[in-house]
Parts: sequence; C-alpha cells; structure tokens
Amino acid sequence: MTNAERVTQLMNELKTTRENERRVPLLIELLLEEGHDRHEDLVFELGLIGDPRAVPSISKAIKIHFSELVKWNNLHEFQRKCAYALARIGSNTSRDALEEIATSDQPFLRECGLEGLEHWPMPYQRR
Repeated sequence: MTNAERVTQLMNELKTTRENERRVPLLIELLLEEGHDRHEDLVFELGLIGDPRAVPSISKAIKIHFSELVKWNNLHEFQRKCAYALARIGSNTSRDALEEIATSDQPFLRECGLEGLEHWPMPYQRR
C-alpha cells in the first residue's frame, strides 16, 4: 500500500468513526503523514479531545515543515495550534514538551513554546 493509499484509508476511517477513544489513534497517525491538507484540523481536534496519547505526535509534528502548510503559508499557524493543543492536554508530559519547544533554536517555535506554557493547563470551556 502506498502512502497516498494509506492516507486515503485513514481519512475514510476518520470520517466514519465518531467515538473519541477510537478517533484519537487515527488523528495521531494522520497528523504525522504528508499527502493531505488537514494538519491544522487534526491538531485542533486532538487539543479539544485532550488525550495525553497525542503528546509525542504533536511534539514531533510541530517541527515538521509539511509541504501543504508551507505551500499555503500556514506553517506558523499550525505550529501555534500545536502549542495550544499541548497546553489544552494539560498533562505533565505536555508541559515537558512545551518546555522543550520553548528552548528551540528556531525563534518562532521558541515563541510558540513560551506561549503554550503561558496558557498551560488550558481547560476546555463549553459555552
């Protein structure tokens, strides 16, 4: 199976899966894949769900220059959403990840890490 076929399969599974418990592994896997333009949506949803299993993937994804995000000039917005997702998860592991990001050599990543730490832990508030 090619990467494009795998991404299509995961996207189709995600469309039909409603329970967060079953969505999280799909979201985590898709977050690190090229070949789609949903990275911002995926990390936003992972932040809303708040599952600590997502921390390693979000920590990795924030450092990847996904071609679609670069092409559409959305990389920085995505990186900021990753930091906020980590703040929203609110676990000790997510705080550690933000602290690591806050020491990045890349100024924008460092800024995102610090901003995420300012908001950690960020509780979900329903309106």
